[in-house]
Amino acid sequence: MRLAIIGVGNLGGSLAERLLVSGFCRDDLSLITRGSEASLRRCEKLGLEPEKIRNIGVFDTIVLAVKPQDSEAVCAELKSFLHTDALIISLMAGVPTSNISEFLNRLSVVRAMPNLGTVVGQSATAYFVLNEISELQRNNLKHVLNACGQTFEVFDEGLLDVATAVAGSGPAYLCWLGEQIESVALAEGFSKEEAHSIVLQTFKGAVAYLEHGGESFSELRAKVTSPQGTTAAAIQTLDGALAHETVQSAIKAALDRAREFRNHFS
Repeated sequence: MRLAIIGVGNLGGSLAERLLVSGFCRDDLSLITRGSEASLRRCEKLGLEPEKIRNIGVFDTIVLAVKPQDSEAVCAELKSFLHTDALIISLMAGVPTSNISEFLNRLSVVRAMPNLGTVVGQSATAYFVLNEISELQRNNLKHVLNACGQTFEVFDEGLLDVATAVAGSGPAYLCWLGEQIESVALAEGFSKEEAHSIVLQTFKGAVAYLEHGGESFSELRAKVTSPQGTTAAAIQTLDGALAHETVQSAIKAALDRAREFRNHFS
């Protein structure tokens, strides 16, 4: 596989780094950028020379990691240089595969939604394949997305909006909860460094336990919640404030916004 990533922002740069860490051949990877200082610095850090779109014809797999609002302009520039059988993998939030297929006059289009975990190879990446692709193209697709972390294929493109609200925004929800827990630890006497480390390690321990034991979130919560104990007091307060409804409404608000973006680009 020869791979070109168009757009060397945070996502495109992180993907390139993960591919190299996973053993992808540097000679088969190119980064295509319009030359902003930040993107040129990322290319330099990765040891790759930035390329121009006109050199795209030798690549059989193309990743679009540009801003959604630039999708049509970039595709218009890209269209005449593409390899005939190129697989297109779009990481652009909200831009439907049908749009990309129409812009590029290509059927082999995939849309994927990695999240923040890409930076450390721990993304939860949902993806949708517009049309049937060859076995070689599917292997190339898996090679690219597996470098980001764990993958989940969906067969309804609308579920990518759900993945955006759940996984894309998910790290922010966890960090918000961490902030609330940390603030109590700070208020009750822990230093900033101690409070942060305790909350972070608590999250890491819970995740490790869940991965080791295979229990659900509710099962682990019940195991930690002894009758009349400290955790029970906290859960009762959350239930009394209907916190579950508030959190679910917040995530549904994110989902509504994701659908608005898709409808806008549609």
